[in-house]
Amino acid sequence: MFCTKLLRIALGLVLLASPTLAGSAAAPAKEENKKSSSAFEFNKKDPIYITADWMEVDQKKNTLVYKGRVVTVQADMTMRSDVLTAYYDPEMKAMSQIVAEGKVNATQGLRVATGERAVFDDKAKTVTLTGSPVMRQGNNQVSGVKVVYFIDQDKAIAEGDGKVRVQATIFPEEMKDRERGDAK
Repeated sequence: MFCTKLLRIALGLVLLASPTLAGSAAAPAKEENKKSSSAFEFNKKDPIYITADWMEVDQKKNTLVYKGRVVTVQADMTMRSDVLTAYYDPEMKAMSQIVAEGKVNATQGLRVATGERAVFDDKAKTVTLTGSPVMRQGNNQVSGVKVVYFIDQDKAIAEGDGKVRVQATIFPEEMKDRERGDAK
């Protein structure tokens, strides 16, 4: 019975299946991301593999926590963090939120997103990266205090706070080359 519940929880991670951080990275160059469908996403088909030093399931709190050198892999996407916490509904039918904390680093091909905290909210259909977030695609990058990616809208907002301003570095030649590659 307990193993079945753990399996349901693990499979629940798959239900979160949503584009995540790379869409944010491409926000300053919206045209660059239009034709790409694999922008840092968890999907509903491929299995998710998680390794960590420690794991705890708390059925009273409806949480699943992985700690210590957490590595989450699905297809060609890899996310590393110190802690990964999944919040699930009491019936364990779906994940409501997944929070990665501590040295968050997500990679997929030339896409890299880093920060101290990433929150994947299934209900709101958002991914929020905070703690000195930096998103890169090739040499292009954007940073700020917080970046929110709206999954259903394929829209990202990078925010500053008065002390730290949003910064972007864009290499037009890379964008042009990428557009040519997408057209082929």
